[in-house]
Amino acid sequence: MNTWRGFSGCAGVALFAFVPTVVLASSFEDGLQVSDRSELFSPVAESVLVDMGNDSVSLDGTVGLPHQREYVAADEQSVPCASCPVYESDDCPQCIGCIDDGSLSVASCTDADSAPRRSRAGWINRILGPADPRWVVQVDALMLWQGNIASRPILLNAAGLTALDVNQAQTPVSVGTRYGVLFNLDECFAIEGNYFQAGLFDGRATPVGAGPFTPANVYGVGPLLGQVDTAQLTSSGFIKSAELNWRRRNPGPLTWLAGFRWVEWNQGLGMNGTYSTGQLGNGNLASSTITGNDLYGGQVGADLSLWNNKTGPITVNGIGKAGIFYNNAFQHSAVTTTASGTNEVGSVADQTAFFGEVGANANVRLTNWLSWRAGYSVFWLSGVAIPADQLSQANLAVSPPTALINTNGSVLLHGVTTGLEARW
Repeated sequence: MNTWRGFSGCAGVALFAFVPTVVLASSFEDGLQVSDRSELFSPVAESVLVDMGNDSVSLDGTVGLPHQREYVAADEQSVPCASCPVYESDDCPQCIGCIDDGSLSVASCTDADSAPRRSRAGWINRILGPADPRWVVQVDALMLWQGNIASRPILLNAAGLTALDVNQAQTPVSVGTRYGVLFNLDECFAIEGNYFQAGLFDGRATPVGAGPFTPANVYGVGPLLGQVDTAQLTSSGFIKSAELNWRRRNPGPLTWLAGFRWVEWNQGLGMNGTYSTGQLGNGNLASSTITGNDLYGGQVGADLSLWNNKTGPITVNGIGKAGIFYNNAFQHSAVTTTASGTNEVGSVADQTAFFGEVGANANVRLTNWLSWRAGYSVFWLSGVAIPADQLSQANLAVSPPTALINTNGSVLLHGVTTGLEARW
């Protein structure tokens, strides 16, 4: 009897466990249990991949292939962001933003009905539009030569031929530094600042001797000095420039810029020698002319992408800038002799001048944030005061001395540049 009661208890327990299994048997398919309770499913969100250096990151945090930028629409059609126009169109209805033109920014893929999906932490990025990179810093070494040194005779020999000319004081390479900072407000607009200086453009002509030499209308002192027996000519120059520009990227490879620029060009010319047989007898001679030009004004220009292989490490761009400037110019001339000491005179003028810059630069990407730069630049100044043009403008043989100023000169500087570019 006890045995039967034990068996009945075990059977009851087994039946209690088996009945729910039979009830739920219809919920098992292919070994997977499905609940009979209704579940809420949200549709899969559209996936957006944005370029962030070497990796593309989607909204769900997954990492895609390097340099992958595409928008996956609801119909599962992939549209590369690089092919999207600046404004929404039928060909690319879900992409709005600037095209990656190989400059300092990448394309921005946004949803047509929402704000841009890419953002970064920090109050600057929250206030401004998306930009990657936000900052670009460039530091370059300049190696420049001075060209177009005009001919201007200083001393003539007994036959009336030129014995010493200004252009004989050719300048070797001069080294300087250029700094550049670019702040991207968003994918389309940026503010750019640049500063560079280079010098000294020191030149030295071969000394001349065994005169007699006659001054060629220099400072009006020819009759006083008589003949010049020996002479050594030297020259120097120094340039500084600072600019602030507003940049606007266009669809394609072109970026327009406009801004304010200041340029300073200072130059000097000096001669040391001996003289005899003039009104001053025999003695030593030292003459010098210093000119300065401060240019202020607006400029416009363009930055053109010449080569941009999006999967390669090398990019090449050309740049051109030019403007008409207000020029505050001066000249100061002085002659020192053994007999009469130093006589000096100066003059100033306010004129208009021209300054232009053209160049090409190549960037080789070393890491995600660092590149090596190399390029060639040309700088042109016109409507400026240079020492050679002042030699006949000053008369130091009269009392008091008089002087005018000539601002019709020009200066050409050109050379290679190399440096580094950092982005973040």
